[in-house]
Parts: sequence; C-alpha cells; structure tokens
Amino acid sequence: MISPYAHDEAGLLATAAYLRRQGGFDAPLLLDAARYAGRNRLPASAPFNPRWLRRQRELGLPVLTDSGYIADGDEPGLVSILRRTAAVPDGIAVLPLHPAWLRDRLHLTLLTGHVRDAGVPVALVLEARSDPFALVGCVSGLLEVLGCGVPVLLLRCDLSALGALCHGAVAAAVGTVGALRHLAPREAGGGRPPPGPRPPSTIFKPTMSYRRISAISRARRGHPDARLWACDCPVCEGRDLDWMATLPEREREVPAFEHAAAVLYALRDELLGGDVPLPRAARSWSARCADAAYRERELRWTPTPMLRQWREAGPATAPLPLAG
Repeated sequence: MISPYAHDEAGLLATAAYLRRQGGFDAPLLLDAARYAGRNRLPASAPFNPRWLRRQRELGLPVLTDSGYIADGDEPGLVSILRRTAAVPDGIAVLPLHPAWLRDRLHLTLLTGHVRDAGVPVALVLEARSDPFALVGCVSGLLEVLGCGVPVLLLRCDLSALGALCHGAVAAAVGTVGALRHLAPREAGGGRPPPGPRPPSTIFKPTMSYRRISAISRARRGHPDARLWACDCPVCEGRDLDWMATLPEREREVPAFEHAAAVLYALRDELLGGDVPLPRAARSWSARCADAAYRERELRWTPTPMLRQWREAGPATAPLPLAG
C-alpha cells in the first residue's frame, strides 16, 4: 500500500510504475490518492480523476477511486461515490469516513444499506485523532460492514488490520508511520507529517501494540524475563527487542520498521495460515487481544483501548498464550 501525506497522484503513479517495470516488485500493490486528507481535503462530491483510474488499470493494479471525504451525515456524498464506482470497471470505492458512520446506529444502517445496494468492493478509511478502533462502536460497526456481502478492504490502520482480516476483510494496510495509521481530522493537521523527527516506534508482539523503542527498553529493565523480550524475527535474530535502543536515534527508524513488518506478517500467518476457517481465526484474534491486555497490565503500561473493543465485539473465548 502506498499512501502519501499530501495529494500527489502523479508521484504515486510514477513510483508504482518504477516498482512494477524496473524494480522487480511483483507483490500486491494498492495506491491511495489520499485526496480526502489534509487541510485541503476534497469533499465526497468531488469527481474522480479519469487518468488516476486509467493508469492504475494500465499498471495492472486494483483500481481504487480517488474519493473525497465523507463527512458526518453526508449521505448524498456516500451514495455519489458508490454510484460512480459502479460505473468503473473493477473499481473499488474508497470510503473515507467520519467515525459516526460506524458508531451511530442510523448512520451505520444507511452505510450498510447503500453498500449492499451498490454491490461494489469498498475500502474503508476511518477518521480519528489517534486509533479509530479505540472508539466505542467502531469495531462492531466494521464487523457489520464486513457482513454486507461485498469485498471489504481496510486502509490506514494499525494492528486492527489483523482483526479485520480474521473477520473476513480481503485486504488491510498498516501505516508505516503514525500519521498513516488513521485519518487525522482537518483541525488536527489532516494527516500531514508532524514537524521535526519523532522517536521511532515499533511493534511489541506480546502486547500487539506500537511502542516507542525507549519505552520498550525501560520496561525490559523492570521486567527482565528473557522469554518476554527475545525476538526471533529476521531483523532481531534472537536478540532482546531493546537492542535497537543501543543505536543512535537517527539509525533506529529502519530496523523499527523492518521488525514491525516482520511481526505483522508472522501474526498474520499464525492467525490465518493454512486455510484457517474465519470463525476460528476470529476466536484466535480475540484470545490474542485478551492475552495482550494481560501483558500490558503486567508491564504497567497504559492500556491499548482497541484490544478491549475487539474483545467485546468479537466472539467470546479464553485467552491463549502468544507464540514466539
């Protein structure tokens, strides 16, 4: 998934063309125009760019619409995006949503009804100041959309991407940095990069959450259980995860990203590998959320709200120990 901080459709298409034709990159690739983001975000009524749609098809990519933002109560905008997508061969309707569309019963009824009627694949992007799945109602609303009978993708996400996959999403994208793991409200900067460098974060697998490397290092000093901190991913190679804290801060970003990617793929394979039936994957995901919440309490970390939201919305199950 390639998604910019600002609107740069030409740059995205050029990058995709290079990856496909010269870079030898043949893995699945999605392009997000992100015209719904930033202080100059476009509304849902904004027309699609025909060149954007055509070039994705020419590159052999899934055709994601360059949709504008669907504000709270903008039912005409929602319907407009879905109807226009239905006229695009193999089009996927990107739906950048105010969280009320999942949290409010009337909004959710309208959303699921229009999605069913349109019958086109949809890619959801959720607005929030931080993690939208920390908000009450967003997880249960997502599960209802996943039951609409159309292919559903989830973009600009964090580890909730795994939960979506376990409940039937056909694809999900995790942002490489915090600003790309949700759609920031316009008044909060709308998804622009924060000024100046920020301390890098990475995924701590036992708690299934992004944590700053410095926080991981401090926690290890207080709880020096080797079984909790050792990581066998290709980046860490059996070292305790806080090895990155020994690097100069400017050198931590790349290994932090590579470790996070390795953990995400490993969790995906553990949850869904070997043609695991979705009901079993959903139960396993709920169990992992319960175990991760237990680990957070053990480490005296601030709870990750999305873990509770997934546990409460998903199937009831007993906690299982994390592998690895």
